[in-house]
Amino acid sequence: MKILHTADWHLGQKFHFKNREKEHQFALDWLLETIQSLEIDLLIVAGDIFDMDNPPNYARKLYYNFLQRLNTTCCQEVVIVAGNHDSANMLEAPKDLLQLFRVHVVGHITDNRSEQIIEIKDKEGNLKAVVGAVPYLRDRDIRHNVAGETSEERASILKRGIRQHYEEIETELAVYQDKNVPIIVTGHLFAAGGDRGDRINRIHIGSLDVIDASSFSEQFDYVALGHLHRVQQIDKSRPIWYSGALIPLDFSELNYQQSVILVEFEGKQITNRKSIAVALQRKLRHYKGDLEYIKAKLSNLDTAGGLPTWLKLEVETDLSLTAIGSDLEEILKDKSAEIILLQKPRNTAAQQEAAEQLIVSLQDLDTLQVFEQCIEQTASVSAEEVTELKGSFKELLNWMQERDEE
Repeated sequence: MKILHTADWHLGQKFHFKNREKEHQFALDWLLETIQSLEIDLLIVAGDIFDMDNPPNYARKLYYNFLQRLNTTCCQEVVIVAGNHDSANMLEAPKDLLQLFRVHVVGHITDNRSEQIIEIKDKEGNLKAVVGAVPYLRDRDIRHNVAGETSEERASILKRGIRQHYEEIETELAVYQDKNVPIIVTGHLFAAGGDRGDRINRIHIGSLDVIDASSFSEQFDYVALGHLHRVQQIDKSRPIWYSGALIPLDFSELNYQQSVILVEFEGKQITNRKSIAVALQRKLRHYKGDLEYIKAKLSNLDTAGGLPTWLKLEVETDLSLTAIGSDLEEILKDKSAEIILLQKPRNTAAQQEAAEQLIVSLQDLDTLQVFEQCIEQTASVSAEEVTELKGSFKELLNWMQERDEE
């Protein structure tokens, strides 16, 4: 039995106002090729298929086209659960239709836990595996608000509710223990022991360590998690894994390994487990240093192949970003690269001094100049976006002035 575990696709995501349709299309094409080449029997997507409740039409098209093409591969079954970014209602809307193609979607939980138990069978109807499909558990799913609760009490109740839910799933799965087939459970949450680098680890407000490895029964042969975008095992002695995201979703993730996880079973025993790096079509680069260092990096930048490289530049300089932006763009004119973020390092002594000078000089500036200074000091936007912001601000300012004159 070969299983491929993936999560956190975030279809429809805007990367600092930039569309990522081509990146996601490349990634999904690669995923289909990987499923076919590895002869995968079961695909598990552990939440955050989309980046927002109401994804754009192109993102929905990517999703449904992927499922349609997947139906022509060797993959016999698909289990998809909702993440915190997903609309459970939207995912479940075509649930009955998708089930005809052996695509099982669980967005909501109901009072009937058996509805979350999915039997995976081969073409002859023989049981090959069973999945306890647990989506992102929202507060309203597992607890009721009580007047006067403290944040600590709410967090404690939430944690108990999540643990209880997995205990109830374990009870439902108990009848399969003697079937000699893998018992797999999903989740979309933050589990203690997970690492997300410098990103916030909380998914439920007021509860940093929502649950830990002990919340998952040792009767579970594999736990497929989503939410943290870095591939990792939360307990070295247990098969509880985050698969990682399909593409990097922020500059803070450029050093993550975007991956999927292959898990092979013989009966209930894992005989092979390995992470497979996703073939990415776009490079993200983050450079920080003085102006000469940045210019040297851009001059030597290799952008061959794939989609244009996206850059985040933190420049240590006394010059304005507007002044240096055109020089940096000139270096890149013959390269397949684009500056997405151009900013000065945060919290430096020079920046603090500039901020103090800004406060003193505000009375000498007109409204538009104040806005420009604010962008210069605080905004993490590209030169192109600065121009757009200024244009929008001028339109808004003119509208307000005309309204005052009426």
